[in-house]
Amino acid sequence: WTGALPSVEERLAALASRAVDTVQRAAVASRRVDLYTMLGASDRSVEVGLECLRHAGIDWAAHPTELEARREYERIWSQLGSRAIEDLIDLPLMQDPESLATLDVLTPLGPPTLYTDGNLLALTSCRAVNLSLERGNSDAAPPHYASVGLMASDRFGDYDAGYRFAK
Repeated sequence: WTGALPSVEERLAALASRAVDTVQRAAVASRRVDLYTMLGASDRSVEVGLECLRHAGIDWAAHPTELEARREYERIWSQLGSRAIEDLIDLPLMQDPESLATLDVLTPLGPPTLYTDGNLLALTSCRAVNLSLERGNSDAAPPHYASVGLMASDRFGDYDAGYRFAK
């Protein structure tokens, strides 16, 4: 953050090679994603984020299909079940360190996917919402709820749900 970007890249790469678990990998990967996004290297940001997510059991291509994005979106509705969207505010706080770490990668991965692949952007936000539905809310949940709200309206034609998610 001092402007010495080449040395930051080298240090983060060295830290990445020493990370031993999901939490450590995510901590380094989220900073690397931020760095490459800041440098305008969106493809590299996505590559680093996806590599980290694979260690957490999320194996996505950099350019997923529309069907994969739709399935992740539909999974939200399956997990919601009979609950109302407005009930999401009452979810317990997320406690699981690995889930929190996964969200710490999914969140900064959103901006570079705006430039690389719309389906990956949808997967990223929808997975974050699904993780929140499974494990509880965190500081990362609100922007993902809003993002899914935009997608529900614009991408999937569900304007009522889009409004309710964003609200």
